Amino acid sequence: MKYSRVQAKRKKWGATSHGESCSRCGKCLTKMQLVLLSVLLYSSLTTAAALQLLRLEMPSIVDPRWEKVSLKCVYDLHGQELYSVKWFKDGTEFFRFMPGSIPAGRDYNVKGIFVDVKQSDNKQVTLLGQASADRRDEEVNLAGTYGCEVSSEAPNFYTDYNEANMSVAVPPKTAPALEGVRPSYEVGEILEAECTSGLSYPPAVLTFILNGKEVTRALTKTLPMSGNIDGSVVSTTRLGLTVRLERQHFPGGTLSLTCQSALPDIANVQVLKTIEIATLAASNQRLAQEPPKSGSWPSVGLYPGLICWTTLVIHTSYVMTL
Repeated sequence: MKYSRVQAKRKKWGATSHGESCSRCGKCLTKMQLVLLSVLLYSSLTTAAALQLLRLEMPSIVDPRWEKVSLKCVYDLHGQELYSVKWFKDGTEFFRFMPGSIPAGRDYNVKGIFVDVKQSDNKQVTLLGQASADRRDEEVNLAGTYGCEVSSEAPNFYTDYNEANMSVAVPPKTAPALEGVRPSYEVGEILEAECTSGLSYPPAVLTFILNGKEVTRALTKTLPMSGNIDGSVVSTTRLGLTVRLERQHFPGGTLSLTCQSALPDIANVQVLKTIEIATLAASNQRLAQEPPKSGSWPSVGLYPGLICWTTLVIHTSYVMTL
C-alpha cells in the first residue's frame, strides 16, 4: 500500500486519523467545536494585536494625609478608537470616561471613594484624600484592589483589563528605641526594658526577641501610646518587658535583646530592629561557662566553704571514735 505525503508525515510524528483518535480516547471533536475553537483563538490573537493595556501606574502605599492621589491606566489602542475607560475598586465601578458622552467623565457613588472629576480623564483618575478640605467630615477609604478596563469602539469593542493593590499607611522612618537595658547583670536580677516605635499609621506592632527567640506575651506589657496630636493620624507604640534573668539567659556570657517594629498588614514595609547586648557580671562569668548538671553537686570552685565544712565534720567524727 502506498502512502501519500500527508499520511507519511502523520505517521512520522505519531499522528492518528480521526477514526483512530475516536477509538483510542472515546471522544471526538465535532466540526462545529473545531470551528468555535478556531474563532476563539483568532479572536484572542486579534484582540491582543488591536488593544493592549500595558500597566497601571499607582502607589502601592498611600499616605492618608495626602490631599489627592492619581491612578494612571497606560494602554495602546493600536490604531483603534477609544470607546470607554472604566475604573473599579474591589470589583465595583466608581468612574467611567467615554469620549462620545456628555459629560465624558462620570463618577459613581462608592463608599469611601471620592473622585476629582475635573482632574480625571481617559488616562488617569484622581481620588481625594482625607486631607481634602471639602471631604474632611467624610470617611475616606483608599485601601483596596483597583482595576482599569479599556474598550475600543465599534464594531470590534476589544477590551483589556488589569488591576493592582493599594494600601494606606505611614511607615515608621526610624528604628524603635530600646531603653532600660544595662551593660551587665547578675543571675537572679530583673531585666526591665521598654521599646517605643517610630511614628506610623496604622500603629506599629512591637515584639521582643531574647537570644533569637520571641518573648511570650506573659512577660510583656502594653504601655500607653503617644500620638494623634493636633489631629495627626500617626502615633507611636510602646511595649514593656520584665524578666528574671537565669543562667540560661547568658549563653557564652552575653545576652541579646531585640525590639522589632512591623506593620504586618501592609505589604512592602520593612521590619525595623534595635538590638542591645548585656554581659554577665564578672562574678558570674565562670557560672555562665559551665553547663548545668541536673541532680549533681555544685562545682567545688563555686562553694569551697561547703566542701571545707564537710571535711571538718568527717575528721572530728573520726577523732571522737578513737
